[in-house]
Amino acid sequence: MRAEMGVRYREAQFSPSEAVGITGLSLGMQRDWRSNKLLRAREGGRASFSPREVAEMRVMVKLRGLGLPLQDCRSVADQAGPAVIFAALSNHLEEAIAVDGPEDTAAELMETLQEHRGRASSLLSLADVPSVEHAYRHALVEKGECFLVRGLDDTTVDEHVEVAGIVNLWAVAEAIVKASPRPLFTIVLGRAA
Repeated sequence: MRAEMGVRYREAQFSPSEAVGITGLSLGMQRDWRSNKLLRAREGGRASFSPREVAEMRVMVKLRGLGLPLQDCRSVADQAGPAVIFAALSNHLEEAIAVDGPEDTAAELMETLQEHRGRASSLLSLADVPSVEHAYRHALVEKGECFLVRGLDDTTVDEHVEVAGIVNLWAVAEAIVKASPRPLFTIVLGRAA
């Protein structure tokens, strides 16, 4: 995104009730996970969740369903959350991002992002992904451990080990975007300096 336009962004904030619809984690489980420090503590008496936090919650729910201990789910979710957000932005750009600014400039920005979405440094930055190499596609549960991988092929899985499960992080991203009541981010365009 062009710095000379004075571009900044706002993250959506989701209420606990909205997070239930996005993540499948009930209000009671949100409270339980928060008290066990699996979710961040409330600030100012009100709980809200950022896009990354709902991504982490949904990944944790999926991994827990595959039998991983909650602490391991939390650790993997910390690493996988940014990749899920990057997948949401790069694969569902028009639903995941809103642009607040002049219509012609907003359209130009969205067109530029669409053209470069899979490798756009601005989307990597927005998702807090250091490089495309960290844009994991799958979480693979094997021998009680979880591994994040960019792709699945014959060399990914040991042929002598039964895989307990695979979480398609890009499908998680799609589910989050579809369940979200609003875009994950709003890009706010300022005036040129």
